[in-house]
Amino acid sequence: MDTTPSTLRYSQCMKPPVISKSRYMAGLQCPRLLWHYFNQPDIFPPIDAATQAIFDRGVQVGALAKQLFPKGLEIGAGVIKKDAVDELSRAAVSRRLPMFEAGFVAGCAYARADVLVPVGRDQWDIVEVKSTTKTKAEHVSDLALQRHVCEGVGLGIRRCFVMHLNSAYARRGEIAPSELFTKTDVTGDVDDVVGDVGSELKTMVRIIGQQRAPNMEIGLHCSDPYECPLRATCWKAVPKHSVFTLTHVGQKAFDWFHDGITRVQDLPRDTPVNAKQQIQLRAIRSRRAQVDRDALREFLDGLEYPLHFLDFETINPAIPVWDITSPYQQVPFQFSLHIVNSPGGKPTHHGFFAEGTADPRPEILALLKRHLGQRGSIVAYSASFEKNVLRACGEVYPAFASWWARAESRVVDLLQPFRSFHYYHPDQCGSASLKAVLPALTGKGYADMEIADGATASQEFLRITFGEASAAEHRKVRAALEKYCALDTEGMVWIVKALDRLR
Repeated sequence: MDTTPSTLRYSQCMKPPVISKSRYMAGLQCPRLLWHYFNQPDIFPPIDAATQAIFDRGVQVGALAKQLFPKGLEIGAGVIKKDAVDELSRAAVSRRLPMFEAGFVAGCAYARADVLVPVGRDQWDIVEVKSTTKTKAEHVSDLALQRHVCEGVGLGIRRCFVMHLNSAYARRGEIAPSELFTKTDVTGDVDDVVGDVGSELKTMVRIIGQQRAPNMEIGLHCSDPYECPLRATCWKAVPKHSVFTLTHVGQKAFDWFHDGITRVQDLPRDTPVNAKQQIQLRAIRSRRAQVDRDALREFLDGLEYPLHFLDFETINPAIPVWDITSPYQQVPFQFSLHIVNSPGGKPTHHGFFAEGTADPRPEILALLKRHLGQRGSIVAYSASFEKNVLRACGEVYPAFASWWARAESRVVDLLQPFRSFHYYHPDQCGSASLKAVLPALTGKGYADMEIADGATASQEFLRITFGEASAAEHRKVRAALEKYCALDTEGMVWIVKALDRLR
């Protein structure tokens, strides 16, 4: 994609750009992305709810981390202008207290540090607070820019740290920040790359000043380390049945695409592909579903009635909201259960939705123990998720542990015949997810749902339960969540019926 915008912000003016941390990280990921941030910002889509939730999570985590630095100074809260933040930060340096969000301008770079901690008489440690449970390569690049800027304004930097969440922490009562966080020294890693920051910045300034966006082929960098906000624009030439839809294709798909082979059906007949990819090719070229009837029959014969179709909705907040839960632990707040007692029988439905802020796990376990009974298959889609969630619940509430240890052997994964390509429809476009299989196999789906994915379900539950929401909003969201979760299990009933007709 080669865009020549009608109005350019930097490529037609003499004022040099000042590159912030976020823009620096964008430039490392993709020069084209960087150019658009400075020259054509209107091309970017509005921030969606999922991205906003990530931002909000970072703010919450950062606020807790500040509690670990008593007497810390908040620098420039609410101040946006870089020069103003720089002035406030320089004035605060002499006080020799921890500083939150201190920011400095050095040459063409600007960086705000989550925490600057005074060490000895004239040195500082940089602490970057992250809502992850481990350090990542991009954290090092982020810190390298911060150190480059801090040293550029005369600060002596002793060490660089990433303060991240401790995955082993389990909440008990009020959150204990000293236990929630752990700190990793990445000074050596920063040492390895900080010397490259100056040249990277010079390259970025040159790119920003170009009249046109640099030509960039799509590649793995489009989602690494972050999902690019311009992906839909840059990938608009990718067709529906693209080479990227082949299972486990990896870098080969990009090689084919850049060689002009964009569609699966355009691959030369002698292209080496594995067995599953061959099934996809046959489906697309014939425009018909590929069915292994013997394998489907074997799978269906393994189901034992009554069938219990089970699905959870969970939350996995960075900061645990219930006791004996850890950062990002999947904790159920809702389930849907459709039970079919005999072949061709009408399903009955049972559901649960957590009300209030109390831990819902004991009630969920008690209800499931009653409804699942002692016999019959427990059918879930990508069943390892349900099994892991219930196993973790049993560890916290041991009265149910022995029950689930016995019941777990009854679990059947409905994903299996689709993951194994015993059924594949070209409309699945390479996906074996329930969202792809249900409409391809049954013609029914999630198109008209107000909530249609698990991530949104989690965000909305957290919002109406632990955030600020009116009673009317709570009722509306609850109804949407119940409808969504029920469709997951009813959809599994429909899938089994459809498979039964194929055998």
